[in-house]
Amino acid sequence: MTESTNAVTLRDIRRAVEGGVLTIQQSIESADKAARQTQPWLHAFSYLPDAPIVNQAEIGLPFAGVPIGIKDLIDTADMPTEYNSPAYAGRTPETDAVLVTRLRQAGGTIVGKTITTEFAWRHPGPTVNPWNKKHTPGGSSSGSAAAVSAGIVPLAFGTQTFGSVIRPAAYCGVVGFKPTYGSIARTGVLPLAPSLDHIGMFTANVGDAAYAFKVVSGSDDQDFHFSHVRSKHNSQSNDGGAIIRIGMLRRQVGTAMEPAQDSALTRLAARLQAEGAEVVTVDLPVELEDMGALVSAILAVEAAVVHGALLDRSPGLISSVMTSLIQEGRGVSSVDYARARAAQVRLAHLFDRWLQEDMRLDVLLVAPATGEAPVGLDYTGDASLCAPWTFLGVPAITLPIAIGPAGLPLGAQLIGAAQHDERLLAVAEWVEARAGWQAVKLQAKASLPDA
Repeated sequence: MTESTNAVTLRDIRRAVEGGVLTIQQSIESADKAARQTQPWLHAFSYLPDAPIVNQAEIGLPFAGVPIGIKDLIDTADMPTEYNSPAYAGRTPETDAVLVTRLRQAGGTIVGKTITTEFAWRHPGPTVNPWNKKHTPGGSSSGSAAAVSAGIVPLAFGTQTFGSVIRPAAYCGVVGFKPTYGSIARTGVLPLAPSLDHIGMFTANVGDAAYAFKVVSGSDDQDFHFSHVRSKHNSQSNDGGAIIRIGMLRRQVGTAMEPAQDSALTRLAARLQAEGAEVVTVDLPVELEDMGALVSAILAVEAAVVHGALLDRSPGLISSVMTSLIQEGRGVSSVDYARARAAQVRLAHLFDRWLQEDMRLDVLLVAPATGEAPVGLDYTGDASLCAPWTFLGVPAITLPIAIGPAGLPLGAQLIGAAQHDERLLAVAEWVEARAGWQAVKLQAKASLPDA
Protein backbone atom coordinates (compact mmCIF):
# COMPACT_ATOMS: atom_id res chain seq x y z
CA MET A 1 0.00 0.00 0.00
CA THR A 2 1.24 3.49 -0.78
CA GLU A 3 2.07 5.95 1.95
CA SER A 4 -0.35 8.45 0.44
CA THR A 5 -3.52 6.75 1.66
CA ASN A 6 -3.63 9.17 4.60
CA ALA A 7 -6.91 10.98 4.09
CA VAL A 8 -7.01 14.43 5.68
CA THR A 9 -10.24 15.69 7.19
CA LEU A 10 -12.24 18.73 6.19
CA ARG A 11 -13.11 19.77 9.72
CA ASP A 12 -9.49 19.46 10.89
CA ILE A 13 -8.51 21.93 8.19
CA ARG A 14 -11.33 24.25 9.19
CA ARG A 15 -10.30 24.16 12.85
CA ALA A 16 -6.69 24.86 11.92
CA VAL A 17 -7.62 27.80 9.69
CA GLU A 18 -10.07 29.30 12.15
CA GLY A 19 -7.57 28.85 14.98
CA GLY A 20 -4.79 30.59 13.08
CA VAL A 21 -2.62 27.48 12.98
CA LEU A 22 -2.92 27.27 9.19
CA THR A 23 -3.49 30.01 6.63
CA ILE A 24 -5.78 29.58 3.65
CA GLN A 25 -2.78 29.98 1.35
CA GLN A 26 -0.80 27.28 3.17
CA SER A 27 -3.70 24.84 3.09
CA ILE A 28 -4.27 25.21 -0.64
CA GLU A 29 -0.59 25.17 -1.50
CA SER A 30 -0.15 21.96 0.49
CA ALA A 31 -2.96 20.29 -1.47
CA ASP A 32 -1.57 21.57 -4.76
CA LYS A 33 1.86 20.19 -3.90
CA ALA A 34 0.39 16.80 -3.02
CA ALA A 35 -1.58 16.74 -6.26
CA ARG A 36 1.52 17.44 -8.33
CA GLN A 37 3.71 14.97 -6.46
CA THR A 38 1.23 12.11 -6.88
CA GLN A 39 0.04 12.97 -10.38
CA PRO A 40 2.81 11.06 -12.25
CA TRP A 41 1.64 7.74 -10.81
CA LEU A 42 -1.87 8.32 -9.39
CA HIS A 43 -3.32 10.40 -12.26
CA ALA A 44 -6.19 11.67 -10.13
CA PHE A 45 -6.51 14.96 -12.01
CA SER A 46 -7.37 15.80 -15.59
CA TYR A 47 -6.38 19.43 -15.00
CA LEU A 48 -4.29 21.35 -12.49
CA PRO A 49 -3.75 25.09 -12.96
CA ASP A 50 -0.19 26.34 -13.44
CA ALA A 51 -0.38 27.81 -9.93
CA PRO A 52 -3.07 27.40 -7.26
CA ILE A 53 -6.10 29.65 -7.76
CA VAL A 54 -6.67 30.40 -4.08
CA ASN A 55 -10.04 31.61 -2.85
CA GLN A 56 -8.97 34.13 -0.22
CA ALA A 57 -12.32 34.07 1.54
CA GLU A 58 -13.39 35.21 4.96
CA ILE A 59 -12.00 32.77 7.50
CA GLY A 60 -15.41 32.18 9.06
CA LEU A 61 -16.96 30.78 5.87
CA PRO A 62 -17.65 27.01 6.07
CA PHE A 63 -15.15 25.99 3.37
CA ALA A 64 -12.53 28.71 3.79
CA GLY A 65 -9.14 27.09 3.32
CA VAL A 66 -10.62 23.79 2.14
CA PRO A 67 -9.09 22.38 -1.07
CA ILE A 68 -11.69 20.59 -3.21
CA GLY A 69 -11.57 18.27 -6.20
CA ILE A 70 -14.26 18.53 -8.89
CA LYS A 71 -15.10 15.75 -11.33
CA ASP A 72 -14.44 16.70 -14.93
CA LEU A 73 -18.15 16.44 -15.67
CA ILE A 74 -18.97 19.53 -13.62
CA ASP A 75 -18.50 22.98 -15.17
CA THR A 76 -15.79 25.33 -13.91
CA ALA A 77 -15.41 28.69 -15.62
CA ASP A 78 -11.70 29.00 -14.83
CA MET A 79 -10.71 25.42 -15.71
CA PRO A 80 -11.43 23.10 -18.65
CA THR A 81 -14.36 20.68 -18.42
CA GLU A 82 -13.79 18.05 -21.10
CA TYR A 83 -15.72 14.96 -19.89
CA ASN A 84 -12.67 12.77 -20.66
CA SER A 85 -13.65 12.99 -24.32
CA PRO A 86 -11.59 14.10 -27.33
CA ALA A 87 -14.81 15.59 -28.72
CA TYR A 88 -14.64 18.25 -25.99
CA ALA A 89 -10.88 18.78 -25.77
CA GLY A 90 -10.11 22.36 -24.77
CA ARG A 91 -13.67 23.16 -23.69
CA THR A 92 -13.81 25.80 -20.94
CA PRO A 93 -17.34 26.69 -19.81
CA GLU A 94 -18.50 30.30 -19.57
CA THR A 95 -20.01 29.81 -16.11
CA ASP A 96 -19.59 27.60 -13.07
CA ALA A 97 -22.01 24.82 -12.26
CA VAL A 98 -24.39 25.71 -9.44
CA LEU A 99 -22.50 23.32 -7.17
CA VAL A 100 -19.19 25.04 -7.90
CA THR A 101 -20.75 28.45 -7.29
CA ARG A 102 -21.97 27.29 -3.89
CA LEU A 103 -18.57 25.89 -3.00
CA ARG A 104 -16.78 29.10 -3.94
CA GLN A 105 -19.33 31.28 -2.14
CA ALA A 106 -18.74 29.16 0.96
CA GLY A 107 -15.01 29.89 0.72
CA GLY A 108 -13.82 26.67 -0.90
CA THR A 109 -10.94 26.49 -3.38
CA ILE A 110 -11.13 24.22 -6.42
CA VAL A 111 -7.68 22.62 -6.64
CA GLY A 112 -8.29 20.94 -9.98
CA LYS A 113 -10.53 18.76 -12.11
CA THR A 114 -10.57 15.06 -11.32
CA ILE A 115 -10.59 12.25 -13.84
CA THR A 116 -13.89 10.76 -14.97
CA THR A 117 -14.64 7.90 -17.27
CA GLU A 118 -15.80 9.20 -20.67
CA PHE A 119 -19.20 10.89 -20.17
CA ALA A 120 -19.39 9.07 -16.79
CA TRP A 121 -19.74 5.70 -18.51
CA ARG A 122 -17.33 2.78 -18.70
CA HIS A 123 -14.37 4.00 -20.77
CA PRO A 124 -11.81 4.77 -18.01
CA GLY A 125 -9.12 7.38 -17.64
CA PRO A 126 -5.62 6.66 -16.30
CA THR A 127 -6.37 6.96 -12.55
CA VAL A 128 -5.11 4.09 -10.38
CA ASN A 129 -6.14 2.89 -6.96
CA PRO A 130 -4.02 4.61 -4.26
CA TRP A 131 -3.87 1.36 -2.28
CA ASN A 132 -2.36 -0.58 -5.17
CA LYS A 133 -1.77 0.99 -8.57
CA LYS A 134 -2.34 -2.35 -10.31
CA HIS A 135 -6.03 -2.10 -9.37
CA THR A 136 -8.86 0.11 -10.56
CA PRO A 137 -10.08 2.95 -8.34
CA GLY A 138 -13.58 2.31 -9.67
CA GLY A 139 -15.62 4.67 -11.77
CA SER A 140 -16.92 6.85 -13.05
CA SER A 141 -15.77 9.28 -10.34
CA SER A 142 -12.31 7.72 -10.38
CA GLY A 143 -10.15 10.76 -9.72
CA SER A 144 -12.32 12.16 -6.94
CA ALA A 145 -12.22 8.92 -4.94
CA ALA A 146 -8.47 8.55 -5.47
CA ALA A 147 -7.72 12.17 -4.53
CA VAL A 148 -9.46 11.87 -1.17
CA SER A 149 -8.00 8.43 -0.48
CA ALA A 150 -4.50 9.70 -1.23
CA GLY A 151 -4.92 12.60 1.19
CA ILE A 152 -4.65 15.26 -1.51
CA VAL A 153 -8.00 16.90 -0.72
CA PRO A 154 -10.48 16.30 2.11
CA LEU A 155 -13.49 16.76 -0.14
CA ALA A 156 -14.19 15.89 -3.76
CA PHE A 157 -17.35 15.71 -5.79
CA GLY A 158 -18.54 13.19 -8.33
CA THR A 159 -21.71 11.95 -9.95
CA GLN A 160 -23.61 8.68 -9.76
CA THR A 161 -25.95 7.21 -12.36
CA PHE A 162 -25.44 3.56 -11.38
CA GLY A 163 -22.70 3.26 -8.75
CA SER A 164 -20.16 5.95 -9.62
CA VAL A 165 -19.75 7.41 -6.12
CA ILE A 166 -20.44 4.46 -3.84
CA ARG A 167 -18.32 1.87 -5.64
CA PRO A 168 -15.10 3.90 -6.09
CA ALA A 169 -15.36 5.09 -2.49
CA ALA A 170 -15.54 1.47 -1.36
CA TYR A 171 -12.61 0.46 -3.58
CA CYS A 172 -10.45 3.34 -2.34
CA GLY A 173 -11.30 3.08 1.35
CA VAL A 174 -13.08 6.40 1.86
CA VAL A 175 -16.60 7.59 2.60
CA GLY A 176 -18.86 8.10 -0.41
CA PHE A 177 -22.24 9.80 0.02
CA LYS A 178 -24.98 9.92 -2.61
CA PRO A 179 -27.88 11.93 -1.21
CA THR A 180 -31.55 11.74 -2.15
CA TYR A 181 -32.25 12.34 -5.84
CA GLY A 182 -32.66 16.07 -6.29
CA SER A 183 -30.89 17.11 -3.09
CA ILE A 184 -27.95 18.79 -4.86
CA ALA A 185 -28.68 20.82 -8.00
CA ARG A 186 -27.14 19.45 -11.21
CA THR A 187 -27.22 22.66 -13.25
CA GLY A 188 -23.94 22.83 -15.13
CA VAL A 189 -23.28 19.08 -14.86
CA LEU A 190 -23.22 16.99 -18.03
CA PRO A 191 -26.05 14.46 -17.88
CA LEU A 192 -25.74 10.80 -18.66
CA ALA A 193 -29.31 9.81 -17.75
CA PRO A 194 -31.19 12.70 -16.12
CA SER A 195 -33.74 10.44 -14.40
CA LEU A 196 -30.89 8.68 -12.60
CA ASP A 197 -28.07 11.23 -12.26
CA HIS A 198 -27.08 12.29 -8.74
CA ILE A 199 -24.28 14.48 -7.43
CA GLY A 200 -22.34 12.88 -4.60
CA MET A 201 -19.22 13.46 -2.54
CA PHE A 202 -16.12 11.78 -1.13
CA THR A 203 -14.69 12.51 2.32
CA ALA A 204 -12.40 10.94 4.90
CA ASN A 205 -15.23 10.36 7.37
CA VAL A 206 -18.99 10.57 7.72
CA GLY A 207 -18.98 13.75 9.78
CA ASP A 208 -17.23 15.63 6.98
CA ALA A 209 -19.86 14.43 4.52
CA ALA A 210 -22.64 15.65 6.81
CA TYR A 211 -20.88 19.00 7.20
CA ALA A 212 -20.46 19.43 3.44
CA PHE A 213 -23.99 18.32 2.61
CA LYS A 214 -25.50 21.08 4.73
CA VAL A 215 -23.56 23.64 2.70
CA VAL A 216 -24.14 22.41 -0.86
CA SER A 217 -27.62 20.89 -0.74
CA GLY A 218 -30.52 22.70 -2.34
CA SER A 219 -32.42 22.89 -5.61
CA ASP A 220 -32.04 25.25 -8.55
CA ASP A 221 -34.71 26.63 -10.90
CA GLN A 222 -32.84 25.35 -13.95
CA ASP A 223 -32.68 21.78 -12.63
CA PHE A 224 -36.19 20.41 -12.47
CA HIS A 225 -35.48 17.05 -10.85
CA PHE A 226 -36.82 16.26 -7.41
CA SER A 227 -37.25 13.29 -5.12
CA HIS A 228 -39.53 10.56 -6.47
CA VAL A 229 -41.09 10.51 -3.00
CA ARG A 230 -42.56 13.93 -2.45
CA SER A 231 -43.41 13.84 1.27
CA LYS A 232 -41.44 12.78 4.31
CA HIS A 233 -42.92 10.06 6.49
CA ASN A 234 -42.36 10.34 10.21
CA SER A 235 -39.82 7.63 10.91
CA GLN A 236 -40.75 5.26 13.72
CA SER A 237 -37.21 5.29 15.09
CA ASN A 238 -35.59 8.62 14.39
CA ASP A 239 -35.43 9.95 17.92
CA GLY A 240 -31.94 10.41 19.30
CA GLY A 241 -32.49 7.95 22.14
CA ALA A 242 -34.28 5.27 20.15
CA ILE A 243 -32.70 1.93 19.29
CA ILE A 244 -31.29 1.95 15.77
CA ARG A 245 -33.05 -0.64 13.64
CA ILE A 246 -30.95 -2.02 10.77
CA GLY A 247 -32.15 -4.35 8.03
CA MET A 248 -29.92 -7.02 6.48
CA LEU A 249 -31.19 -8.33 3.16
CA ARG A 250 -31.54 -12.09 3.05
CA ARG A 251 -30.58 -11.83 -0.61
CA GLN A 252 -28.57 -8.96 -2.11
CA VAL A 253 -29.98 -7.16 -5.13
CA GLY A 254 -27.32 -7.60 -7.80
CA THR A 255 -24.29 -9.80 -8.36
CA ALA A 256 -23.35 -12.16 -5.55
CA MET A 257 -20.75 -10.92 -3.07
CA GLU A 258 -17.30 -12.44 -2.81
CA PRO A 259 -16.77 -14.40 0.45
CA ALA A 260 -14.59 -11.72 2.03
CA GLN A 261 -17.19 -9.00 1.40
CA ASP A 262 -19.98 -11.19 2.75
CA SER A 263 -17.94 -12.02 5.83
CA ALA A 264 -17.08 -8.36 6.47
CA LEU A 265 -20.75 -7.36 6.41
CA THR A 266 -21.71 -10.25 8.68
CA ARG A 267 -19.02 -9.32 11.21
CA LEU A 268 -20.09 -5.68 11.14
CA ALA A 269 -23.74 -6.58 11.70
CA ALA A 270 -22.79 -8.73 14.71
CA ARG A 271 -20.71 -5.89 16.15
CA LEU A 272 -23.53 -3.37 15.69
CA GLN A 273 -25.98 -5.78 17.34
CA ALA A 274 -23.60 -6.14 20.27
CA GLU A 275 -23.36 -2.34 20.51
CA GLY A 276 -27.12 -1.99 20.92
CA ALA A 277 -28.59 -1.82 17.44
CA GLU A 278 -31.44 -4.09 16.44
CA VAL A 279 -30.35 -5.97 13.33
CA VAL A 280 -33.07 -7.89 11.51
CA THR A 281 -32.99 -10.05 8.39
CA VAL A 282 -35.50 -8.88 5.77
CA ASP A 283 -36.68 -9.59 2.24
CA LEU A 284 -37.44 -6.85 -0.25
CA PRO A 285 -40.93 -6.81 -1.75
CA VAL A 286 -41.03 -9.06 -4.82
CA GLU A 287 -42.02 -6.10 -6.98
CA LEU A 288 -38.52 -4.69 -6.52
CA GLU A 289 -36.77 -7.70 -8.01
CA ASP A 290 -36.87 -6.29 -11.57
CA MET A 291 -35.10 -3.03 -10.71
CA GLY A 292 -31.94 -4.04 -12.57
CA ALA A 293 -33.69 -4.37 -15.94
CA LEU A 294 -35.66 -1.18 -15.40
CA VAL A 295 -32.66 0.96 -14.49
CA SER A 296 -30.73 -0.36 -17.49
CA ALA A 297 -33.55 0.59 -19.87
CA ILE A 298 -33.79 4.12 -18.50
CA LEU A 299 -30.03 4.61 -18.66
CA ALA A 300 -29.70 3.40 -22.24
CA VAL A 301 -32.57 5.45 -23.63
CA GLU A 302 -31.61 8.69 -21.89
CA ALA A 303 -27.92 8.30 -22.78
CA ALA A 304 -28.98 7.86 -26.40
CA VAL A 305 -31.02 11.06 -26.24
CA VAL A 306 -28.23 13.05 -24.58
CA HIS A 307 -25.26 11.74 -26.57
CA GLY A 308 -26.73 10.28 -29.74
CA ALA A 309 -26.24 13.38 -31.87
CA LEU A 310 -22.50 13.39 -31.08
CA LEU A 311 -22.24 9.76 -32.14
CA ASP A 312 -23.99 10.54 -35.45
CA ARG A 313 -21.81 13.58 -36.05
CA SER A 314 -18.42 12.25 -34.89
CA PRO A 315 -18.49 8.48 -34.39
CA GLY A 316 -14.70 8.29 -34.29
CA LEU A 317 -14.58 10.46 -31.16
CA ILE A 318 -16.72 8.18 -28.99
CA SER A 319 -15.56 4.97 -27.31
CA SER A 320 -16.95 1.58 -28.23
CA VAL A 321 -18.66 1.16 -24.84
CA MET A 322 -20.47 4.48 -25.17
CA THR A 323 -21.41 3.66 -28.74
CA SER A 324 -22.88 0.36 -27.60
CA LEU A 325 -24.89 2.07 -24.86
CA ILE A 326 -26.36 4.56 -27.32
CA GLN A 327 -27.23 1.82 -29.78
CA GLU A 328 -28.85 -0.18 -27.00
CA GLY A 329 -30.96 2.83 -26.04
CA ARG A 330 -32.12 3.35 -29.59
CA GLY A 331 -33.39 -0.21 -29.58
CA VAL A 332 -35.65 0.25 -26.54
CA SER A 333 -39.25 0.99 -27.50
CA SER A 334 -40.97 4.15 -26.28
CA VAL A 335 -43.55 1.98 -24.54
CA ASP A 336 -40.89 0.06 -22.60
CA TYR A 337 -39.17 3.29 -21.62
CA ALA A 338 -42.43 4.85 -20.43
CA ARG A 339 -43.18 1.73 -18.40
CA ALA A 340 -39.75 1.85 -16.79
CA ARG A 341 -40.14 5.49 -15.81
CA ALA A 342 -43.59 4.91 -14.38
CA ALA A 343 -42.29 1.93 -12.45
CA GLN A 344 -39.44 4.03 -11.07
CA VAL A 345 -41.81 6.38 -9.27
CA ARG A 346 -44.22 3.63 -8.21
CA LEU A 347 -41.45 1.45 -6.79
CA ALA A 348 -39.84 4.39 -5.02
CA HIS A 349 -43.07 4.90 -3.10
CA LEU A 350 -43.38 1.16 -2.47
CA PHE A 351 -39.85 1.01 -1.06
CA ASP A 352 -40.48 4.05 1.12
CA ARG A 353 -43.57 2.49 2.68
CA TRP A 354 -41.86 -0.87 3.11
CA LEU A 355 -38.74 0.62 4.76
CA GLN A 356 -40.41 3.06 7.12
CA GLU A 357 -43.89 1.71 7.79
CA ASP A 358 -43.81 -2.04 7.22
CA MET A 359 -40.28 -2.84 8.47
CA ARG A 360 -39.73 0.30 10.59
CA LEU A 361 -36.07 0.39 9.59
CA ASP A 362 -33.66 3.26 9.94
CA VAL A 363 -31.35 1.86 7.28
CA LEU A 364 -30.57 -1.16 5.16
CA LEU A 365 -27.05 -2.58 5.46
CA VAL A 366 -25.91 -3.87 2.06
CA ALA A 367 -22.71 -4.31 0.07
CA PRO A 368 -21.33 -1.38 -1.96
CA ALA A 369 -19.49 -3.73 -4.34
CA THR A 370 -18.95 -7.44 -4.85
CA GLY A 371 -15.57 -7.23 -3.11
CA GLU A 372 -12.18 -5.59 -3.48
CA ALA A 373 -11.21 -3.46 -6.48
CA PRO A 374 -10.52 -5.62 -9.54
CA VAL A 375 -7.05 -5.94 -11.00
CA GLY A 376 -6.39 -3.78 -14.05
CA LEU A 377 -7.63 -0.39 -15.21
CA ASP A 378 -9.86 -1.33 -18.13
CA TYR A 379 -12.78 -2.48 -15.97
CA THR A 380 -14.06 -0.17 -13.23
CA GLY A 381 -16.10 -2.81 -11.41
CA ASP A 382 -19.61 -4.19 -11.02
CA ALA A 383 -22.23 -1.53 -10.20
CA SER A 384 -25.19 -3.90 -9.76
CA LEU A 385 -25.15 -3.60 -5.96
CA CYS A 386 -25.53 0.19 -6.19
CA ALA A 387 -27.79 0.72 -9.20
CA PRO A 388 -31.11 -0.29 -7.56
CA TRP A 389 -30.79 2.38 -4.86
CA THR A 390 -29.86 5.00 -7.46
CA PHE A 391 -32.93 3.94 -9.45
CA LEU A 392 -35.11 4.52 -6.37
CA GLY A 393 -33.47 7.88 -5.67
CA VAL A 394 -32.84 7.09 -2.02
CA PRO A 395 -29.78 8.29 -0.09
CA ALA A 396 -26.85 5.90 0.17
CA ILE A 397 -23.51 6.07 1.92
CA THR A 398 -20.54 3.72 2.03
CA LEU A 399 -17.79 3.60 4.63
CA PRO A 400 -14.69 1.41 4.84
CA ILE A 401 -14.85 -1.45 7.32
CA ALA A 402 -12.23 -4.10 6.52
CA ILE A 403 -9.28 -5.21 4.42
CA GLY A 404 -9.78 -8.02 1.92
CA PRO A 405 -7.44 -10.89 1.02
CA ALA A 406 -5.67 -8.79 -1.63
CA GLY A 407 -4.92 -6.05 0.92
CA LEU A 408 -7.55 -3.65 -0.45
CA PRO A 409 -10.46 -1.99 1.36
CA LEU A 410 -13.93 -3.44 1.74
CA GLY A 411 -16.90 -1.23 2.50
CA ALA A 412 -20.42 -1.30 3.87
CA GLN A 413 -23.28 0.55 2.19
CA LEU A 414 -26.16 1.99 4.20
CA ILE A 415 -29.43 2.86 2.47
CA GLY A 416 -31.87 5.35 3.99
CA ALA A 417 -35.33 6.67 3.26
CA ALA A 418 -35.82 9.36 0.63
CA GLN A 419 -35.42 12.87 2.04
CA HIS A 420 -34.09 11.48 5.32
CA ASP A 421 -30.46 12.20 4.44
CA GLU A 422 -29.66 13.63 7.85
CA ARG A 423 -30.96 10.52 9.58
CA LEU A 424 -28.88 8.28 7.30
CA LEU A 425 -25.79 10.35 8.02
CA ALA A 426 -26.41 10.19 11.78
CA VAL A 427 -26.76 6.41 11.71
CA ALA A 428 -23.71 6.11 9.45
CA GLU A 429 -21.64 8.13 11.92
CA TRP A 430 -22.77 5.81 14.72
CA VAL A 431 -21.80 2.79 12.62
CA GLU A 432 -18.47 4.34 11.68
CA ALA A 433 -17.56 4.82 15.33
CA ARG A 434 -18.00 1.09 15.90
CA ALA A 435 -16.57 -0.30 12.66
CA GLY A 436 -12.95 -0.02 13.82
CA TRP A 437 -11.66 1.16 10.43
CA GLN A 438 -8.82 3.35 11.68
CA ALA A 439 -7.24 0.46 13.58
CA VAL A 440 -7.68 -1.82 10.57
CA LYS A 441 -6.14 0.79 8.30
CA LEU A 442 -3.11 1.35 10.54
CA GLN A 443 -2.48 -2.37 10.70
CA ALA A 444 -2.75 -2.66 6.92
CA LYS A 445 -0.31 0.20 6.39
CA ALA A 446 2.20 -1.44 8.69
CA SER A 447 2.02 -4.83 7.01
CA LEU A 448 1.77 -4.09 3.30
CA PRO A 449 4.59 -2.99 0.98
CA ASP A 450 4.34 0.03 -1.27
CA ALA A 451 2.51 -0.69 -4.52
